[in-house]
Amino acid sequence: MSERHKDISNNSKRIATNTLVLFARMLVLTFVNLYTVRLVLAGLGTEDYGIFNAIAGVVTASTCISSVLALSTQRFYSYAIGKRETERLQEIFSVSLNICLLMSVCFILLFEIVGPWLVSTLLTIPQSRMEAALLLLQFSLFSFIFTLLQIPFIGAIFAHENMGYYALVSTFDCIVKLLIAYGLGRTGNDNLVYYGAALMIESLVVMIIYMTIARRKYAECQYAIVREKVLYKELFSFSGWSFYGALAGVGMTQGSSVILNVFFGPLINAAFGIANQIYNAINTLTNCIVVAFRPAMIKSYSSQENGYLDQLFYANSKAILYLLAMVIIPFIFEAETLLTLWLGNCTATMILYARLYAVYTLFLALHNPITTIIQATGNIRKYTMYVESITILCLPFNWCLFLLGFPPYFLFFTMIGLCILAHIIRLFMLRSCVPSFTFKTYLARLAFPGIIILGMTVLMVYGVEFLDINKLIRLILSFLVSAVSTSILLYVFGVSKKERNLIREFVYRRIKL
Repeated sequence: MSERHKDISNNSKRIATNTLVLFARMLVLTFVNLYTVRLVLAGLGTEDYGIFNAIAGVVTASTCISSVLALSTQRFYSYAIGKRETERLQEIFSVSLNICLLMSVCFILLFEIVGPWLVSTLLTIPQSRMEAALLLLQFSLFSFIFTLLQIPFIGAIFAHENMGYYALVSTFDCIVKLLIAYGLGRTGNDNLVYYGAALMIESLVVMIIYMTIARRKYAECQYAIVREKVLYKELFSFSGWSFYGALAGVGMTQGSSVILNVFFGPLINAAFGIANQIYNAINTLTNCIVVAFRPAMIKSYSSQENGYLDQLFYANSKAILYLLAMVIIPFIFEAETLLTLWLGNCTATMILYARLYAVYTLFLALHNPITTIIQATGNIRKYTMYVESITILCLPFNWCLFLLGFPPYFLFFTMIGLCILAHIIRLFMLRSCVPSFTFKTYLARLAFPGIIILGMTVLMVYGVEFLDINKLIRLILSFLVSAVSTSILLYVFGVSKKERNLIREFVYRRIKL
């Protein structure tokens, strides 16, 4: 075996390990995060929880900017590593740090000037809680700033595919937030002020940890003055179009919430909000799979290893489809039990919305491998313009449907339909960027096997629903049946002979360990 084939084999094994480890860890952390929400709601009380969401939401609405900049930075890191342009890495780090510092100053000035006016004038906050609310604004602002300044350092960790560091720090982050939530009502201080201050300190500590790891591990994470305008222009341009895509996604979610509130009132709006929490949880699981594949895909594109890129594309697509299906299929059947365990009680509308949102999220998640390749090319203007413009059409479509008297759950049918249409357009644009990609291969390797495997898994999990057993036992059994049946069916129908051999080797190595 040649050295290059050995490198590819080692990379594939590392990606497989990273994917499974990150997914399993994130699955546990998702449940921890959902339990943390319950503790926070109980600790703050309904009024203070509402104040926290209103004020923190004003600041964290800007987080789509930080996520876009993080993806942009990682793309430039990975592309340079794939091209073996190691001397360019320090320039990318320095430019991204300059941009983060500039944005931090802008956000501080903006929210210090406008923030108090927003809190005291536009938001509905009792006068007795106004002082605490203004303090919370300051804490939320600097929590966001500390998160923003992590980006150049996290980008380096992702680009070098050292997911172990990310896993450790994000686990620490989740556990500390759980402990902070547990401390509500036990400190003797104002709970709202305590919670905001504690989250700010926690964000600062996480930022310092990422900075320390990156500076010690990677030589490029040392600041240098960069006067090259081209790099600034490229990063700003890439981030700008990526921001348009993120803005369209946020606009669809938040806009749908507003439309439901206008036509159907706060109860339907609350059900959509609970379903949106499920959407965020599934998205978190999706991101941990994408994170494991994304750097290698960008590197393989930049080094023109088209065969390996094709292998990674289908492996990533299958990982997203089947790992999420293992969770989403039993969730759809057991939504009532899960929501009751989480919230204490739930309505039929909450259950329906959670199920429909889960289906939408599964369809949406499949765009990630395509988007990664398009982003690797750097030519994202046309892609973003076409695809995200379709996404945002959800708002006028639903407005017209509701004017015509359609029920509120039709919102999700529009979302799912437009998501499928956008995915088809993504495939056409991928075909124009990667000549080796064909629709016939996509259908044969992913779509048709996926329909068979998911359909059979649905039937098996549906059979569990007829068992006359305790609800909690049935819940556990549904997830076990989904995981086992999906895994077996995938091995038999969903992978090629070469992929099957890699799986055997991977499992054998794990057993030997």
